[in-house]
Amino acid sequence: MKILYLGNSITLHSPNAEIGWSGNWGMAASAEEKDYVHRLNAMLEETGETVDFRLRNIADFERTPDTFDFADFDDLRAFEPDVLVLRISENTPADKLTAFGEAYERLIRYFTENGTVTVYAVAPFWRNDTAEGLIRTAAEKTGAQFVTLSHLHDTAYQAIGLFEHAGVAGHPSDLGMQKIADAIFAAMKENGGWMRKS
Repeated sequence: MKILYLGNSITLHSPNAEIGWSGNWGMAASAEEKDYVHRLNAMLEETGETVDFRLRNIADFERTPDTFDFADFDDLRAFEPDVLVLRISENTPADKLTAFGEAYERLIRYFTENGTVTVYAVAPFWRNDTAEGLIRTAAEKTGAQFVTLSHLHDTAYQAIGLFEHAGVAGHPSDLGMQKIADAIFAAMKENGGWMRKS
């Protein structure tokens, strides 16, 4: 099973001493195996699946959806994933949300036009009704599976108190990461199968 994860700092963030972050995984999980990507992989492997995955931080896409060069994703499309998990939106400026919605739909089509890829369009971790609506609409128009995280819009799922830097601490704690993985996994099960059988 080949999975491609496209996200932002919640998916992958390299070390940054200036903000007190030393990990090279989903901010602010306590360890790589605790972020949502690795928790979801582990949950799938527990069902007997073999997981081959790629992941990339695409915060630049969020920030500049109106000018982003999709050729930057050619190598990832060549990976030919069975599953694409899109876990983005938090870095998009308010004045670019309309452009984000259009680019998000185009992004899904970019990866699905040349093959059978199941796409899970995951909504914001921090509440943003506009972004959530745009992601839901793009999912409906493209046949992607929409996954809401509205039940996680609570500080109980953030790493508050675990990091001095407020920006880092606002990210998902280990519990928040597990809940994100749970939501995607539940959508996969509801979808009635998540891979092309070889």
